[in-house]
Amino acid sequence: MPDIPNADGRDFWSGPSGLSWIASQEELDTIMADVASAVMETAAPNAGDKVIDIGCGTGALSLLAANAVGADGHVLATDISEPLLLHAGERGQTVPQMSTLLADAQIADWPTTGFDLAISRFGVMFFNDPPAAFANIARALKPGGRIAFAAWAPAQDNPFWELPARAASARLGRPPKPEPNSPGPLGLADINLAQARLQAGGLINVGGREIIVFLNHPGGASAMASLCVRIGAARRVINHFNGTPEDAAAIEATLTDSFAPFETNGTVALPARINLLTASRPA
Repeated sequence: MPDIPNADGRDFWSGPSGLSWIASQEELDTIMADVASAVMETAAPNAGDKVIDIGCGTGALSLLAANAVGADGHVLATDISEPLLLHAGERGQTVPQMSTLLADAQIADWPTTGFDLAISRFGVMFFNDPPAAFANIARALKPGGRIAFAAWAPAQDNPFWELPARAASARLGRPPKPEPNSPGPLGLADINLAQARLQAGGLINVGGREIIVFLNHPGGASAMASLCVRIGAARRVINHFNGTPEDAAAIEATLTDSFAPFETNGTVALPARINLLTASRPA
């Protein structure tokens, strides 16, 4: 693939981190189910709609959308990571109304346009130039076409981010703090800035609201802790400091204790604050 504006993101999600998400796909789909449901409820696709999923990852949201639009509709699952996209494509092999496209959504020359909806579950926070990316996503839509994106609210409002970062930093130290609102999982945490970036991309009817959902892991505190040393904030700290397996095990033990208060009848339910962003392309 030629040089692209978001090459760092491509390399990150095509390397060990992306492979970890693939290996943990079933767990992640389970804990993110409420987020996907919120996006689908907000987007409200109709039978026969054309939908583009931005940053589709392993394809969970694309599959939900494909089921909603039915045989007369179409879902284009797009991602910058080839391994993630290949996995999404494998999951959609028996879904004829779903196809995939390897693309940097900030600059993609869309092979087809006229989509009714653009959707995303945590796939739009990584752009180096968000207004340019949103403008290019809008080009894929038909006039009046809509978007419905989910992005993380601030880390301090999300135990899924705050507790693993705290546990890993207590063991290994604090890595350099990223610039506020820079590309990354929390790149659209400021809901007012997120809406401004959509407007700067030429979208109208821009809206944003914070909602609370729950990240449910049926394996309990220990299973959630294990997941969080493999992906997310703790894993980033471990990687930065070249943490050992012993470090990872100690962090996992700390997280098991931290998640225990959120466990009921064997299931952990972490409250999560999410930004739901909506907008439309001018008619």
